[in-house]
Amino acid sequence: MTDQLTLAVNHALNDARMARARMGLMAPTMGLDNKRHSAWCEYGFPEQVTYENLYALYRRGGIAHGAVEKLVGKCWQTNPEIIEGDDADESENETAWENKSKQVFNNRFWRSFAEADRRRLVGRYAGILLHVRDEKDWNLPVTKGRGLQKISVAWAGSLTVSEWDTGLNSNTYGQPKMWQYAERLPNGSSRRVNIHPDRVFILGDYSDDAIGFLEPAYNAFVSLEKVEGGSGESFLKNAARQLALSFDKEINFASLASMYNVSVDELQDRFNDAAREMNRGNDVLLSLQGASVTSLVSPVSDPSPTYDVNLQTAAAGVDIPTRILVGNQQAERSSTEDQKYFNARCQSRRIDLAFEIEDFCDKLIDLQIIDPVSQKVVIWDDLNEQTGTEKLTNAKTMGEINQTMQGSGDEPAFTREEIRTAAGYDNDDEEPLGEEDGDEEDEATDSAA
Repeated sequence: MTDQLTLAVNHALNDARMARARMGLMAPTMGLDNKRHSAWCEYGFPEQVTYENLYALYRRGGIAHGAVEKLVGKCWQTNPEIIEGDDADESENETAWENKSKQVFNNRFWRSFAEADRRRLVGRYAGILLHVRDEKDWNLPVTKGRGLQKISVAWAGSLTVSEWDTGLNSNTYGQPKMWQYAERLPNGSSRRVNIHPDRVFILGDYSDDAIGFLEPAYNAFVSLEKVEGGSGESFLKNAARQLALSFDKEINFASLASMYNVSVDELQDRFNDAAREMNRGNDVLLSLQGASVTSLVSPVSDPSPTYDVNLQTAAAGVDIPTRILVGNQQAERSSTEDQKYFNARCQSRRIDLAFEIEDFCDKLIDLQIIDPVSQKVVIWDDLNEQTGTEKLTNAKTMGEINQTMQGSGDEPAFTREEIRTAAGYDNDDEEPLGEEDGDEEDEATDSAA
């Protein structure tokens, strides 16, 4: 009997586990906690992060806004250059193609491209609209061979795909056939216009499974806002000095109300007016009869530990050191290492930007806005390049090493040219004076004396 009861209980438990498993498959887990399917909902995290969420986070979240601005500001600290040939070409002479292409890739263009990069980090992608001098409507293909008047940048929320190319034999199968742009006019009104793909260049990824820059750290940003708002609300409530009146049991409220020339029901309003006057002024007298006043103050815990945990999670999500993210440069050694890491991170990101710039250049070549070229490359300066002070310090150290080795009778470890190169100066092309020339010069100097 006992064995049959045990088997029945085990069978019922197994059926319950299978039922929960089927429910879990039918209802996707809202979060990473398989035990609690509504964990993110209870924490206040959205199940799906939309463009509106990311834009609001960038616009109102200080840490998220700083992450985007610091990354864009460092990557676009200097403008790149598009050169003919490859990066191994050390020739400093500007080619005819480079000179002509600079009429398009000027400083104003790089500023707009950097703005598109900023908006791409916020909304997963951004659009660059090409204003071509062909006097055609936006929904028509571009007339090739015309010049480029300007470019404008569009947020992901205002530029969406209105029609996809579903032709199986089409060269652009699966790509947008027409874009829709929600244009906002200067007078405050808006209109929707269709734009042909020839006139649009997308920076970023507009696919459904794209992951935005701020998206992995979104939960941490929400928790940061809770800590900031909660601690601020606690300080505000304590500073408001909410008063509590404690009356004796023998108090006569009718007598107290007659003193204020009001009814007993209106006595609470008098107390509220007195509390507001107490909180408003510095020297205010509160008359009481058989009552005592206490201030309702709740202890406010230090939000730093909780804030730091979420801040580290947010910094890991955007891959920016915490000290760089919040601008807290305390320890010199660690701050220097963080800055080197951040510079290397931005230098690596410039490689991805270089490919996107080349794709944009290929689009302009296909539209015959700029001339074709057999080979081109995008080059940037080095963000980890030493400063002038650091170069002079290295050159000084090299000179001190030479003096030490000469004092011990050894040959100098570094030549004059190597020291000048380390200091950041170009070496002279002239040959140094030989021993014979030096002797003749000494003799001429002696005879002149």
